[in-house]
Amino acid sequence: MAGTRTVDRTRWLGHRWQRHGLGAGDPGDSRLDDLLLLGFQDSRGSGAAQSLAVRTGGSAPAVTVDGPLVSLWSVRGAPHAHRLADLDLVRDALAPAPTDDGGPAYVDAVGEVAAALTAVVTGPTPKGTASREVNARVPADLVRMCPTCRAEHIPDGLFRAGGRAALLVLGPEEQRSTMLHPTPRHPSSKVDHPRLELLRAYLRVNGPTARTVVREWAGTGPRTVTDLWQRLGSLIRVTVDGRRLDLPEAMVDEVADAPAAEGVVLVPPHDPYLRQVDRTLLVPDGARRREVWGALSPPGAVLVDGEVSGTWRYRRSDSELTVAPFASLTVARRSAVEQSARRIAGAVGEGPPTMVWS
Repeated sequence: MAGTRTVDRTRWLGHRWQRHGLGAGDPGDSRLDDLLLLGFQDSRGSGAAQSLAVRTGGSAPAVTVDGPLVSLWSVRGAPHAHRLADLDLVRDALAPAPTDDGGPAYVDAVGEVAAALTAVVTGPTPKGTASREVNARVPADLVRMCPTCRAEHIPDGLFRAGGRAALLVLGPEEQRSTMLHPTPRHPSSKVDHPRLELLRAYLRVNGPTARTVVREWAGTGPRTVTDLWQRLGSLIRVTVDGRRLDLPEAMVDEVADAPAAEGVVLVPPHDPYLRQVDRTLLVPDGARRREVWGALSPPGAVLVDGEVSGTWRYRRSDSELTVAPFASLTVARRSAVEQSARRIAGAVGEGPPTMVWS
């Protein structure tokens, strides 16, 4: 690893702000391409739609079972929205390898589950139905007793990995059941090093990072990340606010010269800006970190000039959005919060919410 460079935290924030599509610029440019390759985490609260809405003013295409944006079990097995055209790359980049945790046996198990799911999910299928039918098609040693369900089934992480390998996409829930759909028609694509392609997109979007941060985001093992780091080529050790991080040498000047972040926006709880990051660097205060990344039902975040400056929650049943800023906001910034809140509500088909300031 060649050289060391100190980068001002303000520049680091500014780089992420622009690359995460939150600054000025065309929302249809390559920044959104990289973000969609990494994926926008989805949820019953329509997190992906909200993340896209605050970046595009509500003009992003919808996430549907036919595309151009689709939802599938992606990074860490969580539902994420990706471009339909990137499905093969996402599958290959996240596929288990013999050198990963679990070894060759896990690779074989994912293949077994994927083959069974492909045979079972030939049309819209509730997850529970698919699980029961897959149980009968895979080797018996893959089925476990689940203490939560009090029933035997394939462990959920393995089931989701198999669903990703089978390129199943997720549709709207029916009677509170996750619906699985067969692979939609999409352009076939193949790259030589899909994991490396995903990591390069991650670095373009997030700038300097550490192996442990990437491991936590991707949910992968240390050997995998070490191998990818070696394949990246010339890296620079970058210090940001005392944190020692790594960055490809070709990107150092871009990050070091990034303009300061400007603007106010609300992002949902699992937005990439909050998920793909060293949390201590983004929110240095420990008490505030615990507010932002609560273990159960975390809130969304109020971003002001790149900083996490408060939290928010949206009660859809009452069309009420509560904002809890960490410090007082100017009239202009409160107005910008309210504008962003309208986009958050609009992403789930609702009108302007009632604003509650806590």
